[in-house]
Amino acid sequence: MLPLEAIELDAFRRRRGDHTFWCGLLLGGCGGQLTTKLYTDRVCSLSSTAC
Repeated sequence: MLPLEAIELDAFRRRRGDHTFWCGLLLGGCGGQLTTKLYTDRVCSLSSTAC
């Protein structure tokens, strides 16, 4: 699960730096690779440039 807070996202990136995440086709997604988006003014998220 992706952390919601910006300070926790850095630790998540260090722990999961060797993993890749993908937008699920079976869930109606685009199938593109996801990247983490760091925000300090709202909840952090995963994003795909293909969607």
